[in-house]
Amino acid sequence: MAKKIGLMVDLDFCVGCYCCQSCCQDYYDLPVTETYLRVFNHKPDIVDGKAMMLLAPYPYDLEKCAYCFEKENGVAPCVATCIGKAIHVDEVEKLRDLADKSDWRVMIYQ
Repeated sequence: MAKKIGLMVDLDFCVGCYCCQSCCQDYYDLPVTETYLRVFNHKPDIVDGKAMMLLAPYPYDLEKCAYCFEKENGVAPCVATCIGKAIHVDEVEKLRDLADKSDWRVMIYQ
């Protein structure tokens, strides 16, 4: 059985630079209006007296993530270009292990 590939985002490390989104568009030669990975930039909220903002890359098509992961020998281009080191593409079980060891807020897409 093939290993299931997922994408994990460390929400506390995403800086909202859109490098991952641009990289995905470039990798698949998509126009600016299309992408398989979009960064959602939500308005700030006040949580416990602090301003918090959610910046979250969201993969629309995990099969494309798996394709990049396999074609690029385990280093998807969006991961390589992420300046905040917030994106991880790997086998879902490995992502779960990584999330369990993290002290940060993470989101796993599978």
